[in-house]
Amino acid sequence: MLLNLKISNYALIDNLDVDFTNEFTVISGDTGSGKSIILDAINLILGKRIDKKKLNSKKCVVEASFEINDKHLAFFHENDLDFEIITLIRREININGKIRNFINDTPVSANILSKFSSLIIEVHVQHENLLIKNKNEQLNLIDKVADNSYVLKDFQNYFNEYNSLKDSLNRFLDKRLLNDDEYNLYKFHYNEIIDSKIRINEDIELEKEIGFYENLSHNLEIIKKSNHLISEENLILDNLNLIKNYLSKSDRFKELEIRISSAIIDLNDVSNELQILSEDLISSNTNIQELNQRFDLINGLMKKHNVNTILELFEIQDNIKSSIDKYENFENEKNIITNKINISFNNLEKAANKLSKSRSAVILNFEKQIKETLKTLGMPHAVFKVCLEKTNNFNIKGSDNIIFKFSSNPGVNEQEISKVASGGEISRLVLALKHIISSKVGIKTLIFDEIDTGVSGKIASYMGDLMRSISRNTQLISITHLPQIASKSEKHIKVYKEVINSSTRTRIKILNKEERIVEIARLLSGKDISEAAITNAIELLNQ
Repeated sequence: MLLNLKISNYALIDNLDVDFTNEFTVISGDTGSGKSIILDAINLILGKRIDKKKLNSKKCVVEASFEINDKHLAFFHENDLDFEIITLIRREININGKIRNFINDTPVSANILSKFSSLIIEVHVQHENLLIKNKNEQLNLIDKVADNSYVLKDFQNYFNEYNSLKDSLNRFLDKRLLNDDEYNLYKFHYNEIIDSKIRINEDIELEKEIGFYENLSHNLEIIKKSNHLISEENLILDNLNLIKNYLSKSDRFKELEIRISSAIIDLNDVSNELQILSEDLISSNTNIQELNQRFDLINGLMKKHNVNTILELFEIQDNIKSSIDKYENFENEKNIITNKINISFNNLEKAANKLSKSRSAVILNFEKQIKETLKTLGMPHAVFKVCLEKTNNFNIKGSDNIIFKFSSNPGVNEQEISKVASGGEISRLVLALKHIISSKVGIKTLIFDEIDTGVSGKIASYMGDLMRSISRNTQLISITHLPQIASKSEKHIKVYKEVINSSTRTRIKILNKEERIVEIARLLSGKDISEAAITNAIELLNQ
């Protein structure tokens, strides 16, 4: 329930502070007095967009306090907010346009502010009378009556999951890298690399070996000359043996003698290895042509795949293998995703059926309540029907189509509301809907902005009676121009303009009994209030 509203520096309002009770409250005033500004300010604290044209050079603050109950505890826990029975909502707009939102002095986003306000207050503005003609809005109303918030949320979770899986399948199909011809080509390339049995650095080794055998005669001459110098002329070994004999004559040279002996042994080994290498090369059956063919094969593969090293070629091989695997596993993976989609669709269908049954279950009683309420609003012959059609198509609201049908005259078949209902009939129908739904959804504050458009006289009085009835369970604040409705209220607030120092300001006043008589008389007759209007106003207040 709205307890207090404070507005500072918004449009024509410099400072406004008003308390509210759980009584039926009406707000009246001349056109342009500022009633819509107050409503705009209330919408601000509900998270609605800000009309910057209505800001001035000072910081704007709109603040409202609400009495709530522990039914909303979950919201506070989910959003890490301090729960208070008297909860304070505040919105601040600095002169530079920066906006800050608070719930119980904790900063929150406009989205959280909007979600919270939707749990505790509903504002019905004039143009929303037309929404009742919208089929989506009609479906929303049935869901409110059926208290389908959790059922609908479950359906929407399945709906989002199902669409997400379908998107995954489409992305998967789009990412299919190969067609059949490409697969065969990739398979050929892969087998070609695998069958070549290339080793790391084999190209470098081959290049060295080819270079060596291409210079075989020169390399054999090097071996021959080297071995000749070591062993055949015996100059090196003979001299080393002479040195060894000289050193052996004294123990002082023993260590040097040992080192010379080791050198002699090493040189003999080198001579033997040179001899063996020479014999091997002479008897070798190495085919330089085969080496070149192998080298050309490796270089041809690297050139084909536009790489410079065997390591890079192996990376290409791995990439080709990955593409081949994806192709070969494609059907399997597609089947996995398709099975998930089928399971999700079954869950979606069950959730949609559950939602449809919940909606169907309330329709008869809902129609009955609307008809009974319309009777109290001067429409004894009104017929109201809710037609629910189950379809095979799914959207975020389920698989149902809802159509509200209406007839206000006996003997006239009901038709879609958008085709038959007049402005006054729509106003009464909307009020009937608000009356029934307010008791279903747990909203504790209703604000009507001229919901009575298109009615007058006795019908307006009926609407006033119904509003007073609604206010027994739900705090109701109504902005009205109709004296019949104003007279039914228990609290009357007048909005008016005041000029101070050449500056126009919006002011409010809570009217006492005598002031209410004058205001209702003004609503009856305009600026020139007659004695008859005063008498009529007193009669209205005494009804």
